[in-house]
Amino acid sequence: MTETIIAQNAPILVAIDIAKARHAVLIALPGKKRRRRLTVLNQQD
Repeated sequence: MTETIIAQNAPILVAIDIAKARHAVLIALPGKKRRRRLTVLNQQD
């Protein structure tokens, strides 16, 4: 049987804001004061 090991005890919080032109992603790691913010542009293929 496979043993599952979870290294992260505290949850990682992720917020996603979906908009027409671009999406914003906010990532909060436990124990860190700063949050990481990413912007993803929409693109039509």
